Amino acid sequence: MNIIFPPTTGKLCTILRTALTASPLAFASGVTVGPELPATHTARMVTVRDDSGPDDGVQTRRRYGINVWAAQADAELLALTCMAVLRSCPDGQPITATDSFSGPYQVADDPKYVVGSTELVHMFFTLRVSARGSDY
Repeated sequence: MNIIFPPTTGKLCTILRTALTASPLAFASGVTVGPELPATHTARMVTVRDDSGPDDGVQTRRRYGINVWAAQADAELLALTCMAVLRSCPDGQPITATDSFSGPYQVADDPKYVVGSTELVHMFFTLRVSARGSDY
């Protein structure tokens, strides 16, 4: 039996983008979400980085690093909101579990990201994402 594991980075980006867009919270509005920083920085940005991980032949367990940039007043709240969204996202299609969250904590950027006249604060957290493989 040959098992192929699905890509999950795009799924996580879509889950975050959809949840933040639907959120009534002011600090969750206008967030740019993707696997890389946009060419033109925005006032609120989230990146999803796949750091890989093992599989057991049935499921893959990948470690992800999530970076969040926003104004001082919003950065930690936005990171905590992203964590809450990702804790509740397993649906079996293909994500079966999220766990082992660590953070968020502040990262010092050099040089600092500035949008308009606002200096952005960089927060970071990690999690593990399990996804079911399928026969091919």
